[in-house]
Amino acid sequence: MHHSLALKHILRRFRSPGGVKVLDLGPATGRNVKFLSTFVSKLYIADLARTISTQSGRSGLEQHRLSKILEKDLPPASEGPIDLVLAWDLLNYLDDEQVTTLGRHLAMICGRDSLVFILVANRAEVPELPGRYIILDPETLRYETKSKRTKPAPGYKEPQLDRLMPAFEVETSYLLRSGIQEYVLTTRTVD
Repeated sequence: MHHSLALKHILRRFRSPGGVKVLDLGPATGRNVKFLSTFVSKLYIADLARTISTQSGRSGLEQHRLSKILEKDLPPASEGPIDLVLAWDLLNYLDDEQVTTLGRHLAMICGRDSLVFILVANRAEVPELPGRYIILDPETLRYETKSKRTKPAPGYKEPQLDRLMPAFEVETSYLLRSGIQEYVLTTRTVD
């Protein structure tokens, strides 16, 4: 379990019930759905963590394959902009090109003030396969993984996120004692 300052920051923005469209890129969990339903008008779940685990194999998830998966699994832009994307620790399992592909697809479905919540490992290794995050309350997350093996963590920092996801900028970030860097990205405003 860890105290999530970023989740608290995000929820302040969406205090009033209804009208918020959320895209969860992690696995569906009853607890998260119940928690999010208190302020969400529409919840999309596109379990990319499972897709990455089943599609990647030893050679990694190919660039064009990821793009096809995103086209199929993400909600269409015609349904209106997504207000909040819960990317969890997904970037820990993507290389630079894949992060760019994900960012490009998210930019197409996000609105002017949309937020993207990302958790990046600040330590040398992460579990070999993505786990799942469960929202316990507005400030607390529990992480569950079945993976006993580990792999090197990419350790993305703010300058890399700016370069790889140019449609977004870091609104705020928090370094947690657990070795996790929480990022809240927002859609970049063009002057």
